[in-house]
Amino acid sequence: MPDHSAREEAIVTTAIELAEANGVAGVTTAALARRLQFTEAALYRYFPGKSAIIAAALRHQTERLFATMLLELMPEAVQNGQTVRPQLERHLHRFVNHNGLLLELLISAAGGRDKALQVAGGEVLHEYDRRMTDYFGQLQRFGLIGTHMPAAEISRLWVCQLLGGFVRCRLAGESWDPVHQQGFQAFAGQLRPTTQPVDS
Repeated sequence: MPDHSAREEAIVTTAIELAEANGVAGVTTAALARRLQFTEAALYRYFPGKSAIIAAALRHQTERLFATMLLELMPEAVQNGQTVRPQLERHLHRFVNHNGLLLELLISAAGGRDKALQVAGGEVLHEYDRRMTDYFGQLQRFGLIGTHMPAAEISRLWVCQLLGGFVRCRLAGESWDPVHQQGFQAFAGQLRPTTQPVDS
């Protein structure tokens, strides 16, 4: 018999698979139980309800994103004469993975009525915003972007164009390709480097 943590992980992994295939709305306790081959009642031994499972899936996807950010968003790796755009493009592709599932989970958390799920979404967004603020702040200190806008404001604009572009494409029934969207093009255009890098 698998231990408790292994069963929890299996439930979260299955929820992610269902959400990727059918959207977050497709994650139901009935579908999870059927896929995992045990009863719906058994799910409640591991999670208090569907919202807790969605919150766990959101945290799981976010942990993976944060791990890749350490490797992809490295201001010190930008060479003289280059822009930060290639780093941001690689980062955007992480959101495209799994059909934009991470953003869909975030939007589900924001639009749902479950307080615990809203809190989980708020925590994820807060931590992501903090990391992006740090990133843009480092870019400014190294002279890699020329805007004098506060790093926290640059991060907010980044999050807005990311989420806004995703929602617009979903509602319009268009494929979501953030690197080629006007929002990203306009955002990247604001991040022109200064002529002289600043000493670190």
